[in-house]
Amino acid sequence: MKISMNDTGTSGFFEELILFAVVTILFVSTLTMAAYYGSTKAEEYAKVEFINQVYDFVQKVRGYERILHDSVEGLFDYHKIKGYNSTEMHNLIARDLAPSFNFFINITDCSDYVIKYNATFGTPEDIKYGYYKVVVIYPVNIWVNDHEVHPAKLEVIAWR
Repeated sequence: MKISMNDTGTSGFFEELILFAVVTILFVSTLTMAAYYGSTKAEEYAKVEFINQVYDFVQKVRGYERILHDSVEGLFDYHKIKGYNSTEMHNLIARDLAPSFNFFINITDCSDYVIKYNATFGTPEDIKYGYYKVVVIYPVNIWVNDHEVHPAKLEVIAWR
């Protein structure tokens, strides 16, 4: 019995299976990484857009006619502010300025006067439930009378 050996052989299915598995794993991992980085970029753009919306909202609050003295932006009239309670003013701002996010506004009197004229609009309890949270602080003034203007800070906390 004579057995002939030649150098040409055929590769079977099992030899190609390993190569197919490696190529498939590389393809799926590349696709997964591309999807992950694409979604991360989209998330960053959404966050930047939200921050811009909050800054625009703060500018509108600084110029909100219902609480300004003589229509001067950033000069809040204490007598107009105290005419509303916290919930009423929050609802008016939400209705008139129509932000697409939740917000809390705090006006803090930073003066050296004995009597402080602070105001808050809204309730801060819900802030912890936001996915995004942005805090913006601007200097403003509180007009009490013609001889008394208090420096203050306007703090707006916005969240989604």
